[in-house]
Amino acid sequence: MTTGTQRENVRSNYQDSQNLKDRISLYRYRDPEIDPVDVALRLLPSDLRFVLDVGCGHGQYIGGLRGAHPEATVVGIDASPAMLAEVEPPIMAADAQAIPYPNDAADAVLAMHMLYHVPDIAKAVGEFRRVLKPGGTLLASTNIEGDMAEVWELWSEATAEVLGNEGYQHGTELMRFDSANATGYLEAEFDSVERFDERGKVAVPAPGPILNYFASARSFVPYDDATHDAIMDAAARRLEAHFERHDRFEFDKVLVFYRCH
Repeated sequence: MTTGTQRENVRSNYQDSQNLKDRISLYRYRDPEIDPVDVALRLLPSDLRFVLDVGCGHGQYIGGLRGAHPEATVVGIDASPAMLAEVEPPIMAADAQAIPYPNDAADAVLAMHMLYHVPDIAKAVGEFRRVLKPGGTLLASTNIEGDMAEVWELWSEATAEVLGNEGYQHGTELMRFDSANATGYLEAEFDSVERFDERGKVAVPAPGPILNYFASARSFVPYDDATHDAIMDAAARRLEAHFERHDRFEFDKVLVFYRCH
């Protein structure tokens, strides 16, 4: 389970949608291009009538769901009211650990790249099972174990340059629910858990998008502003040196989807 400090960090990071958008924007350099919304639509049933998108953020999936299933009611749920400001109703500010819907209400529940932020992951997965109709579908997504290793190696090296230690070990929060442990959480509640990997490589043409990505995670970094700024400067120098020798900064990116019944 997360600590109170971790929960505060999550709330701080999602006070509005900009940090999330900055992180997502890094993947526009991915090859092959993959739209996770298209993947979700492909994996979901075609006869949906009532869908809950839990942890919907700024509504990345909701528009696609409503467009593909105009007959369905798609409700966006997020713990941050500010994130919901950009989402067309119906929406609801609510906790994934206590979804305010009755048993057997939904044909599908989406939990896309959000379970690692939930304090009690097992409780949230149990809630998804509870609100789903018999035979309903949970679609969850997360990162592969060791995701974006090249990016976080750069950050760790920059941190070590500033602090003189082995570097900041990024990923404690994200590793709470990734491909190494997700199946265990899901199989505790669902009889069928299918995994689908979408593999690609991201080739970033300039330092800016990577630095913006780092900056977007500021609230998760346990250092004061001066230290964080120094680490960002060190990362910028390393990226500048990299781009003196290469025209791209490349790293592997794998999206992992789980379809559960």
